[in-house]
Amino acid sequence: MTSEELKSINPRVLRLIKALGTETLTRRGICGNMELKCRRSLWDNYVMPSRDAGYVVMAYPAHPNSPDQAYRLTQKGLEVLKALQEEEGR
Repeated sequence: MTSEELKSINPRVLRLIKALGTETLTRRGICGNMELKCRRSLWDNYVMPSRDAGYVVMAYPAHPNSPDQAYRLTQKGLEVLKALQEEEGR
């Protein structure tokens, strides 16, 4: 993935990708990593756009409203994470 391709991705999506890394996290865990207080903001501004773009999936898709619901990166999301880490290492 090139620098130009990374620049074309929504900055909030990139921030969520960095916050998740290789972990599977609940909303609370993601908010903690991102230092956010409002879970609604997390959902509307970070999770939904990332999920819609194919970078993030639910850990328990059969139970979308579960209080234990967690999120993880897809293969596409992991590729972006790797590209971000390479960019930061330069």
